[in-house]
Amino acid sequence: MDKICNVPVAVPSAPDLILDLLVADGGTLSAQSLCRAGALMGIGESTLRVGLTRLAAEGKIARGERGSYSLDRRGAALARAVDDWRHKQAQAVAWRGDWLAVHDAGVSRTDKTAWRHHALALSLRGFAALRPGLQIRPDNLAGGLEAERAQLAALGLAPSALVFRLADLDDAAQAAARKLWNVRTLEADYRRLQAGLERSEKRLRTQKLETATRESLLLGRAVIGHLIRDPLLPAELMSPKPRAALLAATRRYQDKALVLWRKWLAQP
Repeated sequence: MDKICNVPVAVPSAPDLILDLLVADGGTLSAQSLCRAGALMGIGESTLRVGLTRLAAEGKIARGERGSYSLDRRGAALARAVDDWRHKQAQAVAWRGDWLAVHDAGVSRTDKTAWRHHALALSLRGFAALRPGLQIRPDNLAGGLEAERAQLAALGLAPSALVFRLADLDDAAQAAARKLWNVRTLEADYRRLQAGLERSEKRLRTQKLETATRESLLLGRAVIGHLIRDPLLPAELMSPKPRAALLAATRRYQDKALVLWRKWLAQP
């Protein structure tokens, strides 16, 4: 895997690139523009167009007039989660010490695709294993238990998994629960990612447009990938300041990256 400013980055697949650009743009993009973006990432036109067809068939994007495409905001929950990274901090509410829990010991592992979706749902919503088959996270998300059930189901949680509120843990279990997330590593990652963004932001001013455009997409999507998986821990478990600083830096960087992409796509 390559690195940009000490941040590991990966070239997206055609479907991922299409979704990234449509999320970032917020409007519609032509197939021609998306194919040009694919060429910048080393993705052939035929591969890009197959990606467009696949995403449209899955209901993740919508086709408009004259071969234009937009994100179907009624579609996949994962795309909506990516789309909402800017506002993730607003999802947190005061924590009263209880937990949201998922019991999945009885979920079948034989369907590998279904299990992968199940595990991804738990990861995206910040759950960690307290015991085998018991995943928990702080009950500090807006909407509480019912909203979390809906979010997990939309992201692919196995229907047989039980989602409930967990309270009144004994002292030992409560202490173990509070240590499930490596706060030091999270904070170090926030600082490293923020430093990478700030270093790249300075470089973008002097790079060729094509180089700057490509770097801004690869680095931006890598950092946003971290943000959408952020467990959004309450202040009692982790200071919100490093996350808030990274979020602010990412907003600034993405605003500049979007200007670069639109300028590059506007070229003849």
